[in-house]
Amino acid sequence: MTARHLLLGIACGAMALALPARAQDTSMARIAAQPAVKQALAYIEKNEAVTTANTLAINAIPAPTFAEGARARDYAERMKAAGLQDVHLDGAGNVLGTWRGDGDGRAKGVIALAAHLDTVYPAGTDLTVREKDGRYYSPGIADNARSLAAMLTIVSAMREAKLRTADDILVVANVGEEGLGDLKGVKYLFSQRKDIKAFIGLEPALGTNGDPVTHIGTGSRRFKVTMRGPGGHSYEGFGLPSAVHALGRAIARIDEIRVPHQPKVTFNVGVVQGGQSVNSISAEATMLIDIRSADAPLLAKVEQQIKTAIQQGADETNQRWNSKAITADIELIGDRPAGQTAKDAVIVKTAMAAATALGRPALLDDAHSTDANLPMSLGIPAITMSAGGTSGGYHSEKNEWWSPKNAHAGPQNVMLTLLGLAGVRD
Repeated sequence: MTARHLLLGIACGAMALALPARAQDTSMARIAAQPAVKQALAYIEKNEAVTTANTLAINAIPAPTFAEGARARDYAERMKAAGLQDVHLDGAGNVLGTWRGDGDGRAKGVIALAAHLDTVYPAGTDLTVREKDGRYYSPGIADNARSLAAMLTIVSAMREAKLRTADDILVVANVGEEGLGDLKGVKYLFSQRKDIKAFIGLEPALGTNGDPVTHIGTGSRRFKVTMRGPGGHSYEGFGLPSAVHALGRAIARIDEIRVPHQPKVTFNVGVVQGGQSVNSISAEATMLIDIRSADAPLLAKVEQQIKTAIQQGADETNQRWNSKAITADIELIGDRPAGQTAKDAVIVKTAMAAATALGRPALLDDAHSTDANLPMSLGIPAITMSAGGTSGGYHSEKNEWWSPKNAHAGPQNVMLTLLGLAGVRD
């Protein structure tokens, strides 16, 4: 039995089943040893400077969440140049392109490789790149310009080596991963495509060593809370309840909530707004709340505690001023489902075997919140992998950085994982 037939049979016939680690490693090693695959791996390493240049060029195009159009159009042209077919923008603004397989496994589904187009930074953010001590500093360079560039290199390497896969690979540059995008791109993708049988998302290397694989998706619930009251003059209307004061009471109560370390759950009041002037009793005040955990029941429990704290803030303010005027409105503005792909699922084993075949640490990462959450929640095998290099300072305009040191390792791992799942011709 050939390596291609063995891995293809596993991927197509039993995606959720486990294969003994030794057999998985042996099969992957045989794939990695094929001349065409070795040529593609060498291409990725040799062309790392091109991947870095693409990273910088892509990052120079602003792409705030909900305004990714310019970057999407540019990326569509890059997809075509890399050799992908049927490149187009879908109804959500995602850019899709297809690597055509030979068709053996097409009826059973495609493998999706995705990286998000958007960044957390608003329009007008200075995207100038600063280079210092071997690092490139710029908002969005790690999260997620590098991943977009890595996808192009992977496709180009497969094209140059004339690799032939059995399954199609759907390459996706999706919108709406960050902030209030609420996974808009992948939610739309999976509402339209029912043929995706496995999903690999690319993000910065979130672990501290090597290129760890994320197989647990941290769920999140996000709310906009609005306190409303009568408003009035701070002197003439003194005694009327203030929406800002009510919001403050609610925040103080939220801050007192105790949560366990394991399973991990977090909460954060990230944005607070309200009031009209220094001498006005506030008629309205708002805050945005983020709650996260990979444990869905615990996430729901803490959500209820926070909702209770919010109502207590309103009630206590009314009681303090002998009023019933303050009201609290809680609006759900984000829902990222928690999910998990089993450690012994073939997609996880394949990614780990890819690292082993390349002589690198096979590592599993902690839970993270990424595009892979959505397919995980649907029961579709999904993981998040590193696009290569090291990075830090995420979501910090002045501090986000990416380093190209050993950066070719990430795309190599990803390509080998893709080939293990899609089936590579001998």
